[in-house]
Amino acid sequence: MKNPQPNHLNSTNLRSCAALAASLIVTLCAITPFASARPETIRAGVPYYSDELVENGSVRDIDVERNYEEVYQFYTYYEIYYDESERVTRCIEYKRGDEIRKDTYRYSADGSLQEHVVKTPGEPAKSVPIQEPK
Repeated sequence: MKNPQPNHLNSTNLRSCAALAASLIVTLCAITPFASARPETIRAGVPYYSDELVENGSVRDIDVERNYEEVYQFYTYYEIYYDESERVTRCIEYKRGDEIRKDTYRYSADGSLQEHVVKTPGEPAKSVPIQEPK
């Protein structure tokens, strides 16, 4: 005759392990920033900085906001400006503190991207075809 207690302990251990694994996954998801994380509070005309960039179609946006002192130490970092509707209006890319690219965005009355202009030092500004977000 088998003892029913070992099976009971195994199922209890399995449930405990499953609960622990689930709580770890939930915790990791809660502290991991989403790929499209943006500054918590966005104010028009205020610069926001990051060393990470997300491209959503034609629009270049930052991933995780950092303060200027943090990003300045990186080889490449980005400065972003938003408008009143929290849309990116300017994205400036820096390498070793020097501006290497400036993207400027204009939007139509319906909120869709109307114009995307890229300017690199020593080159004339050029209009870039609009790409739909991925």
